[in-house]
Amino acid sequence: MATSWLNDAGGLRYHARAFRYSKELWQPFRWALGEWLLGFQPKARTLLLVGPSGGYCIQPFVFERYERIVCLEPDPIARWVFKRKLRQAPLERQPRLEFIAEDHLIQHPEKLPRLAESLGDTALMFSNVIGQACVLLGVDEDGPALGAVRAAVQEAISGRAWASFHDRVSGYLRPSFEQPFWCETRMTDEELTEHFFEGSQGSPEESPLALTCHLTDRFFPEALPHSYFNWELEPGAFHIIEGVFSDATPAFRGSRKQILGGNA
Repeated sequence: MATSWLNDAGGLRYHARAFRYSKELWQPFRWALGEWLLGFQPKARTLLLVGPSGGYCIQPFVFERYERIVCLEPDPIARWVFKRKLRQAPLERQPRLEFIAEDHLIQHPEKLPRLAESLGDTALMFSNVIGQACVLLGVDEDGPALGAVRAAVQEAISGRAWASFHDRVSGYLRPSFEQPFWCETRMTDEELTEHFFEGSQGSPEESPLALTCHLTDRFFPEALPHSYFNWELEPGAFHIIEGVFSDATPAFRGSRKQILGGNA
């Protein structure tokens, strides 16, 4: 696997994008994601945060409820940025940060459930990392390597509160929907294409059929409510982000804006 600050899923290129676009172009996604994450309210005071990078997409107020955050982040630049970002945020309570640089997901997925177990009463959050597993593994279809990561994630979340937001598809067609888009269950590929890309303009090479799939199916229970976000990573490049957590609390259900098949 490439050096952490040079890999295809993040690294220096991602930091450069964040520096250039996070305050304006990413802002609609960041605020919609922050609203959604307010619905994730685990009782655990410790959070195991997997792959936060510099925390560019997560509003700092999301972390106020925790006393301790253990971050799995191999990129030293990302660790520095995230720590600085959180310390400068006007939070009512500053959580204690701990960083682990050793891989616990891609090269050594078996370590993830062991770490979660060792932390005791902890919640898990996968910060836009599950959709990058295929990139980091260098695979474009499901197979044993991705299956090992999936099995480790499923073991780690068993019996504890968890949340994940991750790439579902990406490409160069502009999706059209109000975010967060809330569904009672995970959208099928056909539903996603119909509801998010209907009427999109583009060349035949940029058709919905050419969207890149990030192979995130079957990581989490598909019967749970799912939410969808539109992240314009850089001008003209779009990622549909899928979000799901273990308990769709009434606080979030009451604020939902859309539901598949109608408005609420």
